[in-house]
Amino acid sequence: MSIMQWLAIAATVYCFVSLFIHFVKIVRLGAPKDKSEPSGSVKEGVIYSNTRAMMPTEKESAYLHLPSYAVGILFHIGIFCCLLFFVLSFFPFFNRWLSSGGMWHYLLAIPAAIGAVCGILLFFRRLVSKDLKVLSMPDDFISTCLVAFFQLMTTLYLLFPAAKAVTTLYYISSILLLLYMPLGKLRHVVYFFAARYHLGFFYGWRNVWPKREKE
Repeated sequence: MSIMQWLAIAATVYCFVSLFIHFVKIVRLGAPKDKSEPSGSVKEGVIYSNTRAMMPTEKESAYLHLPSYAVGILFHIGIFCCLLFFVLSFFPFFNRWLSSGGMWHYLLAIPAAIGAVCGILLFFRRLVSKDLKVLSMPDDFISTCLVAFFQLMTTLYLLFPAAKAVTTLYYISSILLLLYMPLGKLRHVVYFFAARYHLGFFYGWRNVWPKREKE
């Protein structure tokens, strides 16, 4: 393996260890406790919190901003695809397949490219929107830039696997992202699931979730 790959592996280990520490902190806090008498189902509330409650029609205002919601979904799909390609990039068979001269692997670049475009759009939307600028912190801009840069370099890596400069920049982008992930808002990759569980527990316990259809 190249030096850049070893550095990327080191950054990956650092990232996973740091996120695991955050996960342990969450676990140590324990399950939520409610001393009132339950009037609903915690199980149904947690399931709803992680499924239907994520749909724009079930959210407070997301249904009023469907284009932005769709861009955000595509952005996150691109992230997951790029992380998968990042793991595969350490396996010789994957790199040989990319360099085989076929055309099919170019299709892999599509979700990464779409994710990069969506990330850029979200960055500039946050930059120009008066409402979002008030709510935004430097971390919001840094996180979006690092993810979009990683997605862009993943796209180029998939399209031009033999280009050494592209490969170097690709691993640089991944290293920067992995080093920053435990420090900023990107660590919500850990806290997201805990937050959805706590929401589902609270509203399920109190028989608010799942939402009942009006009779």
